[in-house]
Amino acid sequence: MKKQGLIIGLILVMLLSLLPVSASAASLTVSPKTVSLQVGQSKTVKAKASGVTKPVYVWSTSNAKIATVKNGKITAKAVGKATITVSVQKTKLKSTVSVTVKPKVLDAQAAFKAVNPSVAIVEMLDANGQVTSFGSGYVSAKGEVVTNYHVVSGEMNHRARVRFADGTLYETFKLKRFDPDIDLAVLDIPLLTSIRPLPVATAGSTGSVVYALGSPRGVSNTITQGILSNRQVYEGGHPYLQFNASVTHGNSGGPLIDVYGQVIGVVTWGRIDSQNMNYAVPVSQLKSLKYTNETIVNVQQPSLPVVSGEGDTQEQELNDEFDDADVIQYARGYIEGMTYDRDDIDTFVFRVDRRTTLYMVGTYAKNAIGQYWAFGLFDANGETIRYSEDVIDKGLHYQEIELTIPPGEYYVATFSLSGLALNDYRQQAYTMYYELN
Repeated sequence: MKKQGLIIGLILVMLLSLLPVSASAASLTVSPKTVSLQVGQSKTVKAKASGVTKPVYVWSTSNAKIATVKNGKITAKAVGKATITVSVQKTKLKSTVSVTVKPKVLDAQAAFKAVNPSVAIVEMLDANGQVTSFGSGYVSAKGEVVTNYHVVSGEMNHRARVRFADGTLYETFKLKRFDPDIDLAVLDIPLLTSIRPLPVATAGSTGSVVYALGSPRGVSNTITQGILSNRQVYEGGHPYLQFNASVTHGNSGGPLIDVYGQVIGVVTWGRIDSQNMNYAVPVSQLKSLKYTNETIVNVQQPSLPVVSGEGDTQEQELNDEFDDADVIQYARGYIEGMTYDRDDIDTFVFRVDRRTTLYMVGTYAKNAIGQYWAFGLFDANGETIRYSEDVIDKGLHYQEIELTIPPGEYYVATFSLSGLALNDYRQQAYTMYYELN
């Protein structure tokens, strides 16, 4: 009987060993419990079961589009979040790992490769099909082409021609939406299913790396790198992103992106009196545009009147930006203004309709410091044509320009030159005489 009892006892032990182990008698740990990856990266997590003989681990994911797992190796597939679950076969033991997948950080080369196919040069054409101006645009998350309002609103503009790097070409006479105040416009072209729409994001912290893509001076397929100088600047009551990546005329309407290739803003304008103080409209402002279905012809902005007659122009502040320039209406006369401090810049604009000889001379009212003041002539795109030259006549200092210019719009900007104490620049009046013949 004793032998029979021993046999029965051994059989019971064997049967008990085949039963699932309860969670109270064993445990499962996984390390780490949270994982953060960039798209394309992988990381292996370790699972350890205690109180289980030869445990077999079973791995699964809540979303294989975001992250996959095999034998504890997690691979990031797309931006988002997923939960990785590990269990022990034939037990009730289970544990989870939280996975966050972020976009891949891109250097300039990788950013250009990823984003450039979705960036276009926007050429504006007149009624005869001649190019009048150009800017940039990009394919938004909605599959629409976004650009600046000022790119499309020139007086002679009749339609827009949009050209992508792969040769894809569209033309349109209409706008879907636009807003002159925030300088944004959406062109009325078919949704671009063949071109990747660019993802969007909120701007990162001040000092983060950014890239600007577009067609400066009509040269398509360019990228420049800089930093986000200030993530929130207000001008005229509207928010802007300030950045220092180099941009110029033609970049307008192009995307400002972060290191993940996400659009954070639309390049819009830059200060002419400073180096690389450039501004972009936050991409979130696109949500405020209302559908208008307007023709490009109907949003044309009239140009300046052609100068004529004789009269004087008094400086009207604020006029330190070309967009706020005081209008010179006369073909001959005086311009009078005031330098309020060393950094004060005054701008003026005029238009001629024929080949014209410009003569302009000026100085501080206090002529002894006249050599510390100057002015420049700029074309309609803000590009420098010529700076004034210092001329001495009977011991007095003057600044002078004389040249022949073709028909068009021109800016004049006055500014102080360094060399004096700061107090010497304050409240200094200047006078300029000019002739346009």
